[in-house]
Amino acid sequence: MKWNDEGKRIVEMLKLRTPPVGVKFFQEKYEPERAFRPSKYGIKMAVCQAIAFARYIGRTVVLEAEDFGCPPAMLLYGVAEYEGSLKDILVGAQWLKDESCEVAEQKLPLGKYKSFVFGDMTKMAEEPEAVMIFGTPAQIGRLIQAATYFGGAVKANLTAKTASCAEALFPALRGEVAIAVPGAGDRVFAAIQETEMIFAMPYAWTGKILEGLENAGRGANISYPPSPFLMFTPRFPKHYRETAEKFKLV
Repeated sequence: MKWNDEGKRIVEMLKLRTPPVGVKFFQEKYEPERAFRPSKYGIKMAVCQAIAFARYIGRTVVLEAEDFGCPPAMLLYGVAEYEGSLKDILVGAQWLKDESCEVAEQKLPLGKYKSFVFGDMTKMAEEPEAVMIFGTPAQIGRLIQAATYFGGAVKANLTAKTASCAEALFPALRGEVAIAVPGAGDRVFAAIQETEMIFAMPYAWTGKILEGLENAGRGANISYPPSPFLMFTPRFPKHYRETAEKFKLV
């Protein structure tokens, strides 16, 4: 599949530790062949956990309403109704000081989607709508350079809450490139490392990102990983310099 090959190229060009995760949502129930469905194993999953399962285990994961294990995500993904609001939950958990705090609630329409698919982009059978890449700041920086090779800037609206499931992913589903700094859920339930950030993009951007990764900074001899400048004479501590003056070259 085209997207499998593109995913492999991204892994190779950035030396990624885990593959990009492809994301696709379905308005009708859809279960990929050999997909992992948490409820079949008697468990529920957070969305960030499902994303991690795809990138670490390599299995495609499909979530339906009964598979969701994260209350905020259930509201964000429109699979449950609640008389209160996401803000109520955030205030109760003390992520917000009180009800007077502003919070931008990114939510999918209630009941619009029935199946949510997350897969290893290098293997999955479904053409993704959005792509999520997990990497070091240097790798994410290179992706930002690739995106801005075509001009503009990558905007960041960071709260370090619902980072992978919404803060990075939802803009990508709307056609925008986004980055996110992982928060608590990603670290507790999704095995995100302290050194990792998230870059998300619409799948339609993949060709441009690959072109940017290939060409951004080429005239300055920059690629990834950047080669350090080593054409200089190092200056050693005084003791070494004074000792070296007593040497006789042979």
